[in-house]
Amino acid sequence: MLAVLVISTTVVGSTASLQSSTEVYHYFADGKHEALMLAQEIHEAAQLLPWTVPEGSPPLFGSAVSKLADLDGKTFSPPRSADYDVVISHIPWSQTVELHQVDLEHPEVEVDPADFDGQMQTELKVIVKKSGVEVGTFTWWLAEPTHD
Repeated sequence: MLAVLVISTTVVGSTASLQSSTEVYHYFADGKHEALMLAQEIHEAAQLLPWTVPEGSPPLFGSAVSKLADLDGKTFSPPRSADYDVVISHIPWSQTVELHQVDLEHPEVEVDPADFDGQMQTELKVIVKKSGVEVGTFTWWLAEPTHD
C-alpha cells in the first residue's frame, strides 16, 4: 500500500511538472519573445562592429558588412546570429536593420553626419518578421566609442 502511494505521488508530481514546463515554453515561444531574441542577435553584432575601418577592410558580418554603417538597410533572411550563423530554428523569419543618426539634443531629428556639427546619437532599429509579417520592432541607442 505504501509503495502504491509513493508511486502515485511521483506520477502526479511529474505530470504537474511536465504541464507547467509546457506552459512556460509556450509563453516564451509566442513570437514576440522569439522576435526579441533575433533582434538582440543583430544588436550584439552591431556592438562588435567597428565604427570606422580603413579602405578595403575585410567584411566582418557577412559578405558586405565591414563596419557598423554597413548594416543600414540590410535584411537577413534567414535570420543571423551575432556570429553570422544562420538561425536554423527560425528559417521563415527575417531581420531588417535601420541606422539613424540623430541630434542628441533633439532625438526626433535625423541628421547627416557630414553636415552636422552638434553631438549625435545613433539609433539602431531592428524589424523582425515571420513569413513577411512584422512581429516586432526593437530600438537601441548606440554611442561611438571614445578613444582616450
